[in-house]
Amino acid sequence: MYLRVPAVCAALALGYSFAGCKDSTATPAASANGPRPSFATASDTGGGGGGPGNQSHFVANGNSGSVNWFVSGSPSDSGGGGGGFVFGSLGVSRGGSTNSPQTFLSYFIEQCDPFVGCTFFGGNGLIPNGDLSGGGQQLRLATNTTGNPNFFTFGGPSGLVTVNWSANGAFQVRSSGTTELIFPGFRQHSTGVSTSASANAVGSVVGVVVPPGSPGNIGTNQNVIIDISR
Repeated sequence: MYLRVPAVCAALALGYSFAGCKDSTATPAASANGPRPSFATASDTGGGGGGPGNQSHFVANGNSGSVNWFVSGSPSDSGGGGGGFVFGSLGVSRGGSTNSPQTFLSYFIEQCDPFVGCTFFGGNGLIPNGDLSGGGQQLRLATNTTGNPNFFTFGGPSGLVTVNWSANGAFQVRSSGTTELIFPGFRQHSTGVSTSASANAVGSVVGVVVPPGSPGNIGTNQNVIIDISR
């Protein structure tokens, strides 16, 4: 069941904040565009860890990918220009120990219609390690969260998630310190060191299209501790 809120929340969701970023270095192009944090560096306690899935904690190490996208127009208006919009964020990351590696996926999507308000939905949790492949210049995610006992969804459906990343050489970023990401009803706090390179992404998330050329990152996390609460 989708969570509906008044349309005014659309502006609030776009005003998410990144607080407390420290010791961050980038190329000139990165400084112009701003660093983008990894969204997928936590495992969900509602799956393998027990509990309702409202709190998440994980330490990420290894390859990661993230993408943000924005499409104007009502979600039901394929031609755009309807006054609404779709905003999405997704990230995936390696973690766990050497003997027991893990792969974590997290996504958050907001769909707003000027007449009926906004819906928010998302999910996070562990996925099979083989569902993420590549690294460096190319990264591919292909998983089905339906029937996955280690993956928790809220406000929306489970299903197929596929994203392909291709590095574009526009910028590189190194981030060290604390980052906070806030949406209505969603908060992510991360601490650690990560490096990333800009990439173009394309795919779909439980039926929501990630348009070709969406801005993304291919990166590496080093002991990034992330806590998610909803």
